[in-house]
Amino acid sequence: MKKFFIDLYQIRPSQLFLDQDKVDRLKDSFDPLNIRGNMPLPIRRNGGEFYFADGHARAFLYDLNKISLIPVFLDEDDSDADLYQIRLKWCREQGIVFISDLKERILPHGQFETRWTRRCRDEAESLEKRL
Repeated sequence: MKKFFIDLYQIRPSQLFLDQDKVDRLKDSFDPLNIRGNMPLPIRRNGGEFYFADGHARAFLYDLNKISLIPVFLDEDDSDADLYQIRLKWCREQGIVFISDLKERILPHGQFETRWTRRCRDEAESLEKRL
């Protein structure tokens, strides 16, 4: 895993919502000011664009703390690339372009599970049936 730094606003979210419980938990344990010591966030490439493969809550906390140059690594696992393409499409349709666009889309854990996790799981199952 090769760590490098990139501007947060060059990376597209691949989620429509954030989990309030996770954001709150990370606020207590994650120090966005410790840029060099933090684990890099996994990103993937889609054509000429980068998107988050995970770490949306941590990316959100970087943004909340006005930190734009963040540690990342290129996640080259493409086993679920079709699902991520659909997730990116959902984000475009909802106008989610930057991590800051999730500011008003933070849900209590139960709603996050229903509105996001279940939706992704259902879509993954649908993709498997089509393949």
